[in-house]
Amino acid sequence: MSNSEAQHFLASPKNGAGFGNAGALDFSAAVAGSPNASFAMAAGKGAAAPVKGSPQEQAVYLMNVAKLKAIERKADEAVALLKQATALDPKNRKVVTTLAEILELMGRTDEALLCHIDALRLEPRNPECLAYIGSYLMRIQQDDEAINYFEDALRFDPNNEVVFSRMMHLKRRKCDWSDFRKAQRKIKSAKKDVKCVDPFSVLSLVDDPRIQMKYSIKAAKHHRVCLSPEKMTGPLAKSGKIRIGYFSCDFIDHATMFLIGRMFELHDRDRFEIFIYDYGRMTNQQGRLRAEQSADKYLNVADQPTEMIVEQARADGLDIAFDLKGHTRGNRINLFDHRMAPIQISYLGYPGTTGVETLDYMIADPIVVPPQYRKFYTEKVLYMPDCYQSNDDRRKASEQKPTRADVGLPDDAVVFCSFNSPYKVSPDEFDVWMHLLEQVPDSVLWFYATDEVIRGNIRAAAEERGVSPDRIVFADFAGQEDHLARLQLADIFLDTFFVNAHTTASDALWAGVPVVTMVGKQFAARVATSLVHCVGLPELSVSTVQQYQELALKLAQDRQYLADIKKRVKEGIESGPLYNTELFTRNFEALLEKAVQRFEAGLKPDHISLT
Repeated sequence: MSNSEAQHFLASPKNGAGFGNAGALDFSAAVAGSPNASFAMAAGKGAAAPVKGSPQEQAVYLMNVAKLKAIERKADEAVALLKQATALDPKNRKVVTTLAEILELMGRTDEALLCHIDALRLEPRNPECLAYIGSYLMRIQQDDEAINYFEDALRFDPNNEVVFSRMMHLKRRKCDWSDFRKAQRKIKSAKKDVKCVDPFSVLSLVDDPRIQMKYSIKAAKHHRVCLSPEKMTGPLAKSGKIRIGYFSCDFIDHATMFLIGRMFELHDRDRFEIFIYDYGRMTNQQGRLRAEQSADKYLNVADQPTEMIVEQARADGLDIAFDLKGHTRGNRINLFDHRMAPIQISYLGYPGTTGVETLDYMIADPIVVPPQYRKFYTEKVLYMPDCYQSNDDRRKASEQKPTRADVGLPDDAVVFCSFNSPYKVSPDEFDVWMHLLEQVPDSVLWFYATDEVIRGNIRAAAEERGVSPDRIVFADFAGQEDHLARLQLADIFLDTFFVNAHTTASDALWAGVPVVTMVGKQFAARVATSLVHCVGLPELSVSTVQQYQELALKLAQDRQYLADIKKRVKEGIESGPLYNTELFTRNFEALLEKAVQRFEAGLKPDHISLT
């Protein structure tokens, strides 16, 4: 679809066309076309301190104040200020775009969309405006239209790293590998004063912890709400127990809760109090109910501004505050700029450094962050003795066990599987997978993809490599218990390189399926190696692409070897530490106690292990 066609899509009646016909919203009519009167009225109500200057200068001032309000989650105040600014200067595209962004933040997506259209009408060839609409479409998962807008933005601003990285991430989500090599070169050669690129979008493009740290630091500074990071000195408030606060919007049926939910339940209540601050929307999903039931105090703070959440956390007397999101969608990582607790820790949600100065520690293990790579992490490391990843020893598979025929798999085939999110798959892995299908004639690739566009791209990629598309069997979405039941039908799990399987890998191991992985450099590229070591099968992790292919081939061709490995996987799950949640929780708590002791001794954060 061309950009003009995409604009038509945005302005179609079903999406609320006509919003822009009245100029600058009804607010401008309300002040009878008098921008100075509008500003004076707003200032008199205390909405913003009055400033001297032209209406255009006053509008810019209000816009900048509104941006700060939005970052602090004072969205209603921000919208009011921006409507005042629009009345002062109806032709200021930046004001209209800022209003659209904040309406998105509030979940008022229809209004946001129409504001973005108005901004585009004001400056039809402005690359920033095109990029904003592309980003909006990206957030509402209209990927094809978003890519069109990003491509147009790059025609006017070819060096925009933010737009390029987002476009490439969207293409990766679709398994569209055009420009993949170009993207890698561009990311690696980015200039020192690089713009604020989404750190998450870079993870699957390069395996380089130095680059990941650079983008994370940039993002952390860009979203910081404090002029300087706040500090808190001891001693800790004495409540008799260590108070832990967990902050996230993923307390739902989400990978985070599948992993950590059991640990919440097993925390030692004689030594710890558990507070959960949920800034996601209230649902009746089992994950959210489980989080609420396992906390000593559960708070939904979705609509609260930053300062109220910070005040609440401090009033609760937290000793330790955990960020469970990092640089992932919906995060409020800048809450931690305000120092909600004397000790602040990053864990689980983001596989890399956050770059946030006030996050003192991250939870890791000696494999995902070995000593030689610690220089690429702004946090000090709290080292778990086995694997950093918490798991749920009470998980269960559905009692309804599917057959291979039920899911479209041949009964007598060797089944390679990839249940990673499609964005993690690159042509590098796919080349190897197609070579495996060529070398193992009685094999298929069971590939997770719910979108027909992705499926079409994968079929075409197989055909380009001389493999019949019929040898790709696609898997749809399944709930957690059903997914664990169907996983047992696979023979070999093939991991991705730059961003490994995380929850998906521990799912496969739990189901008795060996995971073939290749160890990389950045955290995200070392997770599966940590997991296979934890179940006592370090030989499932290799160092080169050639070794990866040879190992997968040996498993596929030597049925006795595969059977032995599967047996060892099951033994490792039953007797090893990966699914011993009680042991994990005690080790986790022991690390936290060491961090508290260090703080109370007046010492700065440093790397800590239990040995």
